[in-house]
Amino acid sequence: METQTTTCCSAKHAHTTTSDVQIHAVEGKKAIQAFVDLPWTIYKNDPKWVPPLKMAVKDLLAPKHPVYETCDTKMFLAYKNDKLAGRIMGVVNHHHNQFHNEKAAQFGFFESINDTEVANALLQKVEDWSLAQGMELIRGPFSPSTNYECGLLVEGFHDEPQIMMTYNPPFFKTLIEGASYQKSMDLLAYQFDMSFVMPEKISRISKRVEESANITYRTINMKKWTEEVALMRELYNAAWEKNWGFVPMTEDEFAHTAKDLKTVLDPNLVLFVYVKNEPAGFIVGLPDYNQIFKTIPTGKLFPTGLFKLLTGKKKITRFRVLTMGVKEKFRNLGLASLMYVKAYENARKTYSECEMSWILETNFNMNRPLELMGAKPYKRYRIFEKVLRVH
Repeated sequence: METQTTTCCSAKHAHTTTSDVQIHAVEGKKAIQAFVDLPWTIYKNDPKWVPPLKMAVKDLLAPKHPVYETCDTKMFLAYKNDKLAGRIMGVVNHHHNQFHNEKAAQFGFFESINDTEVANALLQKVEDWSLAQGMELIRGPFSPSTNYECGLLVEGFHDEPQIMMTYNPPFFKTLIEGASYQKSMDLLAYQFDMSFVMPEKISRISKRVEESANITYRTINMKKWTEEVALMRELYNAAWEKNWGFVPMTEDEFAHTAKDLKTVLDPNLVLFVYVKNEPAGFIVGLPDYNQIFKTIPTGKLFPTGLFKLLTGKKKITRFRVLTMGVKEKFRNLGLASLMYVKAYENARKTYSECEMSWILETNFNMNRPLELMGAKPYKRYRIFEKVLRVH
């Protein structure tokens, strides 16, 4: 078992205090369970936190998960005065590094009590591990990549997170910055009320596109799920390939993720667009099942969670657009406007609120139309980075 002991002066007291922080590598079922369970301690008095389903977290952490076919990882737990106080995962994503020609590590699944010593010890442990893997810098949080939950919430603590989006206390920012991390990139979440009126400019472009003989569109066919998943992966990897931080998803990884999404998908929120019968773009929205997960405080489906999950769908009032993209060669045809309008028309029949997230703060082509529609960037998530140095 790996341990790390730190002794330092507490800023909260005038006199010198000595405390003991130990970092343990996660080994065995008991340690994995502790890693999964820790957030219930961190957030026990936070009304905005939405408990995840523990079975979903365990699935994502399992070594057999397809995401780890291209990654090396190491998980650690922090104990202070013999009490569990924090957790973290170090990731070396070889797929990312090959795609971006970098030697970058990531950290993710970061949780800590409000304690500088604990946070510093966790981050230092992952930095040392990353250096030993030959990495030159580290970014995070990615849990475990940009294709999953990522970013630290730094603005917008007033509202509960939507499905597959992160949440954390405000003090996490102070802890990470206190370990000499700098901003790398911000991710934005936009929100709007579905009673808004689509701007005339977007409606006009959409109508023109829809009338084109070369352009067609349709919603997802759930009876041809395997084929539709393959199509979504093709469009996802093609449309996002030049985005900051993007990591292409393998066939197995995308299929694994899609399997989970199938149970919560609303077919009316998934739209494909074609140009001369060639797949050109898509948009995927998901009902915000966090509105149901909020009512399952244990994070367990049994004995009552499954019933709430099955019966609660009709009570969901908001949805999240989690991905939208157009192949580069078709981006001057106005396809995005068509997808905005059709998704809007389909969704407003059922949902009263929409979130579009996350979007790079530098993505002008996405941010401008949303602002034109009256959407507000109501949450901001930050990716931090730090150059690694040998001690």
